[in-house]
Amino acid sequence: MVRRLVVAVAAALGVVALVPAAAEAIPVCKSGYACLYQWYADPEHTEFNGFLSISCDGTSESSGVQRGYLVFGQARCNY
Repeated sequence: MVRRLVVAVAAALGVVALVPAAAEAIPVCKSGYACLYQWYADPEHTEFNGFLSISCDGTSESSGVQRGYLVFGQARCNY
């Protein structure tokens, strides 16, 4: 279930920015956006650590650990 959610949100977000977590601050999920944060253990993104998803209504879901190399994506909510 969680894996399907991560895949669906990632597909919906489309454009994804790659941000090394150690080099930059974690991006803020702005109001009016759905956001997906995915952390990997390595820069090649082959070992998944965990995720945090924030939906348009502000609810969040997470799993695993939130450290390592961050992949961040966001999509504007259609209200």
